[in-house]
Amino acid sequence: MREVKSIQVGLTTRCNSNCYFCFREELKRAGRKEGNVDFPTEGIQRIVDQGIRDIQLCCNRGESLFHPEIDKIIDIIKGSGSRFEMNTNGDRFDSKWWYDLGQKMTPGDQVIFALDGLKSAHEKYRKTNWVNVVMNMKAFMEGGGQAIWQMVLFKHNEHQCDLVRKLSKEMGCKETWIINSRFYNNIYRKPTKEYGKTKEEILISGKVENIKCRFHLGERVYIGVDGSVWPCCFTRCHFGFKERAYPNNVVTKNYNKERVDFNNVMNNTLNDIVNNSKMFNYVFDNMYNESVPYKAEYNGSFKEDIDKPIMYKNPSNERLVRHPRNMVNFACQLYCHDTPEIEKNRREIRN
Repeated sequence: MREVKSIQVGLTTRCNSNCYFCFREELKRAGRKEGNVDFPTEGIQRIVDQGIRDIQLCCNRGESLFHPEIDKIIDIIKGSGSRFEMNTNGDRFDSKWWYDLGQKMTPGDQVIFALDGLKSAHEKYRKTNWVNVVMNMKAFMEGGGQAIWQMVLFKHNEHQCDLVRKLSKEMGCKETWIINSRFYNNIYRKPTKEYGKTKEEILISGKVENIKCRFHLGERVYIGVDGSVWPCCFTRCHFGFKERAYPNNVVTKNYNKERVDFNNVMNNTLNDIVNNSKMFNYVFDNMYNESVPYKAEYNGSFKEDIDKPIMYKNPSNERLVRHPRNMVNFACQLYCHDTPEIEKNRREIRN
């Protein structure tokens, strides 16, 4: 019997930025119009009531700070004695709020701040106020919190890596993470210096070897803003939206076979879902199955096929482009290889 020990949850689709390669922006360009969606606060209480003591608030489709009840959510998590982790762009609230948040932190907690270089480079892509984020990060650390500086690497900021690492260390950040973007284009260009392959390059290469589940085969799950429960954020992104899911992939098929809303934390316990869901069982059963191959469902040429997912608009002419990529039957073969290149891609620099 599998037992869920930690969760990653997307709290909201609200955000004060519009980073071009964000999954939220990608879905918007693909035509999704759902307005603001917020994960129910009572869902957090349900999660801690199930004994989960490791909770990460991620920014998969929005900025956690803009959830209408973010303060209450943080208090529920910390009031339960859970480990707290949050990814954030850091550009909301004043320094006092951040200092107070730092005061609530306990050993093992951490907040990852998105700072893509120094001021001009950061604001070229992230478009949040660099000074505000830095001041908030300082206040958080002064309050006792552990901060991580995360920088997404582009050609326009790669020359700042050493300066970022130096400033991060001087400020007292726990670590500095420099990672590749998921994609690059003719505006936000690929860096000259290679820090590791992008997910796209790994995907197109078609190499499947040494698969290692980063979510530990059901011990950690991802929960979307609608309460839906997935093996990881990658399965949610690639197989949980009609704008992204290729037709006839088996993950989506198994998800759609479930009883209505079975895979939802508001209706069932996490342990019930991971042990009895058709989708979860398929992914777990085929994690190391070499007979489940890469399946090239799209050859890379530009077409107008309505049954292929729209990845993004080409910024040079705003034309809808269906990005060339190979697709597989489950997400593990896309990203979770235990290889040096991918490990390097995830975290390039540590203080």
